[in-house]
Amino acid sequence: MTQDAPLLDQLIDRLAADNVPDDVFDLVLAAYAGDEALDGVLDGRPVELPARDPAVRARPRPLYLESVSVAGFRGVGRQQSLRLQPNAGLTLVVGRNGSGKSSFAEAVELALTGDSARWAERNSVFKDGWRNLHHGSPCEIEVQLRADGAGRPIRVRRSWRDDDTEADQGVGSVAAGDGTTQVGWRQPLETYRPFLTAGDLGRLITSRPSGLFDALAPILGMTPLTEADGRLMRARRELSDQIATVKSRREALRLALAEVDDQRAANAVAILAKRVPDLDALDRLLADAGEDASDPVAVAGRRVVAVEFPELGQVDRLGEELAEASRHADELAAATAGAADEAARLLRMAVAFHDEHGDVACPVCGAGTLDAAWRASAGETIARLQRDTAAVEQLREVRARAERLLDVRPRIRSEDLEALGEPAARFRALLDAWDAKELSAYPPLLEALTELQAHTRAWLRQRHDAWREHGAALQEWLPQARAAAAADARLKRVNAARDWLKPAIAALRDERFEPFAQRSQEIWDALRQESNVELAGMRLAGANTRRTIAFPAKVDGTSTSAMAVMSQGELQALGLSVFLPRACAEDSPFRFVIIDDPVQSMDPSKVDGLAQVLAGLAQTRQVVVFTHDNRLPEAVRRLRIDAVIWAVTRRDRSEIEIRKNSDPIDRYLADAVAILKAEELADTARYPLVSGFCRSALEAACHERIRRIFIRRGDRHADVEELIEKALTLNQIAALALFGDMHESGKVLTRLNGELGRWAGDAFMACKQGVHRAGTMDLETLVRDSRRLAGSLR
Repeated sequence: MTQDAPLLDQLIDRLAADNVPDDVFDLVLAAYAGDEALDGVLDGRPVELPARDPAVRARPRPLYLESVSVAGFRGVGRQQSLRLQPNAGLTLVVGRNGSGKSSFAEAVELALTGDSARWAERNSVFKDGWRNLHHGSPCEIEVQLRADGAGRPIRVRRSWRDDDTEADQGVGSVAAGDGTTQVGWRQPLETYRPFLTAGDLGRLITSRPSGLFDALAPILGMTPLTEADGRLMRARRELSDQIATVKSRREALRLALAEVDDQRAANAVAILAKRVPDLDALDRLLADAGEDASDPVAVAGRRVVAVEFPELGQVDRLGEELAEASRHADELAAATAGAADEAARLLRMAVAFHDEHGDVACPVCGAGTLDAAWRASAGETIARLQRDTAAVEQLREVRARAERLLDVRPRIRSEDLEALGEPAARFRALLDAWDAKELSAYPPLLEALTELQAHTRAWLRQRHDAWREHGAALQEWLPQARAAAAADARLKRVNAARDWLKPAIAALRDERFEPFAQRSQEIWDALRQESNVELAGMRLAGANTRRTIAFPAKVDGTSTSAMAVMSQGELQALGLSVFLPRACAEDSPFRFVIIDDPVQSMDPSKVDGLAQVLAGLAQTRQVVVFTHDNRLPEAVRRLRIDAVIWAVTRRDRSEIEIRKNSDPIDRYLADAVAILKAEELADTARYPLVSGFCRSALEAACHERIRRIFIRRGDRHADVEELIEKALTLNQIAALALFGDMHESGKVLTRLNGELGRWAGDAFMACKQGVHRAGTMDLETLVRDSRRLAGSLR
């Protein structure tokens, strides 16, 4: 990417002067540098401006037209050439409509650009008439240009085969003086376009405002800044779209989660509903791999699902054991069964007493005897009592186990059942009525619990599955949301950068446009002459789709828009005011400008103004004007404006003749003849005037010779003009023309007398001295010999 160093420097100076924050400063410079640099700064990398490449092709050297040769194209049949002096000056090419003069203007445009205004319109007249009817072969154009300081011309050719039927089938080639074929003209031709036809003038003023804006804006060299603004707009659009997409997805997720019966979903909805969602909180919510512990209903449900009641088979077996133990216990006498254990203990004590003391009377009743028979009977009784005691203990143990096993109320919380509501109603009723002794009521209780757990488990699963689906969507959205948060910060920077850059572009644009607007105003002031429209300059306004050029004006003191009140002639003049500063911009490599038919619809006063404007431009530009209107050459002669005038005449079968209509030498000598024939003048007044015009003719011939020789050998135009300005006396001017050195003035007379004859030296001296005092040379002879000498000097 090539850099406009002055523009970049201006940009940096403005950024520094406005004390722009560093991040915005870097962002503006990155946007100026290019897409890659802008993306890099937005990603946190430092800004890197491309180095100014010293190998970038330099601006082409100033170019002047030297000749235009045309054959078989448009109104020109056999080859004819229009030869021009490749230096600043005014050239008029005149001829009636249809004479073929405009064919030369179109030929230059077509050769250099590959296009033409008429060609672009694609009207049938041009399509059918681009090749000459009488001499259509060969069909070719050659334009010779002279680069400032170049010894050889640049030849630009465009030719067509005999079987080509379309103008755009022509083949172009460039042969530069240094042998190259790349001259770097494309962009300058688009920016400074040195061609203007009457049609162009009309389109320039009547086209859409954006079209006129686009025609002038490139001369300001603001493209890098407008591209920078475009890059910031692109970044803003992409960031805004990214943020909007994430925001839209967030709203869709919020609405979907609002339908999910899950506290986690409710928590996520609350986070998403905030203007700036807490993404870290959302991340923690999603990172919790366990069940939702914040919802009491879900917590109660999970506890209920976790409850374990005894299996029905286990309770059935316990019931059987209890029935069996009860049956054994029932077989015992109630009293025996109740005192069996005590009786057995008492008998064991009595047996122990007998074993220790032998046969004795019963110490308890005194009536009986504790003997061997009693001992045997007591042993049997003890065994029986022990069996009865075991049966009772077994019944008690079974009953205790039954109580422990069927004590299910502590296993489930009543508040959990209350939290579950209606689905737990049947189980709650059975549990409230549950009596562990009524084993027959256990199956319905267990069945009710199983149903409740199945229902709760299904509810929990459905609820969790719904959350899991949306949780996955949230998990996918979260990194996008974090990226959007970063994008939002970038967007703020981009907006800040563009908020600064837009007015900066407008200010720089106005600053750079001011000289063009001022020059346009000067040209309009010269062209308007008697117009009532007072133009208050022009200015570029707006941007993007609203770009336009404003022409504020006043008519008899009332403000209005210029184009709304201008006549056709005034619009023509306004078009010239707009076009000429662009074509003659200092940065343009083209030191020539071609204007075709600029006089249309102009009244005489404006034609005089145009002649003066063209004369002013011709001081620094080669101005070539094609016109069929005799008023312009008449005004040039009348206002004594130096100009070369070529007359183009079309003969039968497109034979074109080009001849000089008048040049400064002829004009000066014609004026000398007119003074010579003015009988009312005294001889003392006539001699200085005639000799003065003859001297001017010789100076003009010398100037023409100097420019031709020096420029053709490769000297810069500016250097040549500086030499001419330094040569003040006629001797110095002639010495510069004859010897290339104004300090050789002492050799001039010797050279003239030796090469041409004594008459030449006499005429030279008479012209030199006659402007100061009356001489003795016959004036008719002076005019005649001055004409001969001027011709020789040319």
